[in-house]
Amino acid sequence: MKSPNSLLSVAALGILAASPAHAQDNEMTELKEMVKAMQQTIADQNARIATLEKQAEAKAAAPAEGPDKVDLPRNKGRSRTAGASQDEVADTPPPARIEMPAAAPPMPVRRSNVRDADTFADLQQAAPRANNAPLDPELKGFIPIPGTDTMFKIGGSARLDTIFDFGDNGNPNQFVPSTIPVDGQVGEGGGERSTIHGKGTRLSLEVRRPVAYDDTLRVYNEYDFFDDSTSSTMKMRVRHFYGQAWNFLIGQTFSAFMDVDAFPDVVDYQGPNGIINRRQPQIRYTHPIFDEDTKFQVFASLEQPESQIDTSTAFFQPDASPVESFVDGVVGFRWEGDLGHLQGSTIFRDLSYETHDGPSDDTLGWGVSLSGSVNVFDKDKISAQVTYGEGIGRYVNDLGGNDMDAAIDNSGDLEAIPVFAAMAGYTHHWNDCWRSTIAGGYVHSDPSDSLGGYAIDSTLYASANIMFHPTKSFRMGLEYLYGEKETTDGSDGDAHRLDFVIRYDLVK
Repeated sequence: MKSPNSLLSVAALGILAASPAHAQDNEMTELKEMVKAMQQTIADQNARIATLEKQAEAKAAAPAEGPDKVDLPRNKGRSRTAGASQDEVADTPPPARIEMPAAAPPMPVRRSNVRDADTFADLQQAAPRANNAPLDPELKGFIPIPGTDTMFKIGGSARLDTIFDFGDNGNPNQFVPSTIPVDGQVGEGGGERSTIHGKGTRLSLEVRRPVAYDDTLRVYNEYDFFDDSTSSTMKMRVRHFYGQAWNFLIGQTFSAFMDVDAFPDVVDYQGPNGIINRRQPQIRYTHPIFDEDTKFQVFASLEQPESQIDTSTAFFQPDASPVESFVDGVVGFRWEGDLGHLQGSTIFRDLSYETHDGPSDDTLGWGVSLSGSVNVFDKDKISAQVTYGEGIGRYVNDLGGNDMDAAIDNSGDLEAIPVFAAMAGYTHHWNDCWRSTIAGGYVHSDPSDSLGGYAIDSTLYASANIMFHPTKSFRMGLEYLYGEKETTDGSDGDAHRLDFVIRYDLVK
């Protein structure tokens, strides 16, 4: 392709060839001036193009200075191409830079040594852990808040329980062997029952941000709809609301006397009768002995007290009521590793009651618990817990809410009720989508005669299930449950249940 200067010369020669001879000298001079002017114009245009190309290259290279800087023109309505001279382009002020919010910086992440069992109850995600170590070190699902160091995650699950009872077991929504009616109690001998409810649906919000001394602040908030556990209404309740940093925890969550990682993979929302299960306000400190891997740790907790004493019996004055003189105290240790985990804890309680002008009394409650899990094969898991104490009925899954902490003995003194509780479970993965769990539990108490013949002597629990987990977010499970209850006067009853559950995780 010929250059613009060559085309101009050819055009000039053509014009000269067509012109008369006497005018050629004058025209030759004029044409030379014309060509010279046109060449200058082309040179000016080339200079302008070169300047615009350099500015375009600089604009394209600007994002390399940082992901949070964006070049925008200062004068939106002014064209910087057609109709602008080279001087105008050169004098145009540099584009303004707008600072965009940067993503939250990476925060210290120490992966938990506990394996995520991904249980149907999904309790492990909410549990506080030393150094706020997450089960998922990649923190999938977290969203940075622009302009801050904070990130958050919205979670939860939609759950639907379809339940069929072979008889009246005392609670239509959860399987609680202690509520099974025995001979002579209301509901004993009742026929089949069924229900559908979504009370196990959950909503959660987790917030994390880096704090001083290379640590992380974690705030966790979770709700479900079991505030009224025996009715069909969905009344929201707070399950967790706590914050933890530098291994100090303040707020409501699982008791330090409880071991969430020992909870077997059951379908029913209540779980085995013999496991420790309590959420309440507390102040807790956890101290990792080996900070790099946190395989061994000790902890201490001061927790909300509640003396569950039945002051309505004839052995109390009419105005008697339970009182809480001191908070509950828990101390314990924990080991975590590839093989599994082991936890031991001790609790101390002050159980008391008082009247307006009459007698008052208190007694010491205490308990010890040993629990753990063993990882077997590729994904299978064995878990167990054994607990014994006096005055700890409130913390045992099957006795909480039954006023089984203390009672008046034959001497008229307040006496803590001895309790033994045990639980075990085994989960087997058939393949990537199918798994099953069998679990069992036993609870025995020794209440005083003042509680009457229907006081709980022992309960038995057994369950077996099959679960289908085709995707990360969707799962379903069918579980058979059996329970027995025996009272101090020798009366007994049993119950059978089928529970089919569908659960879909909002974020997974």
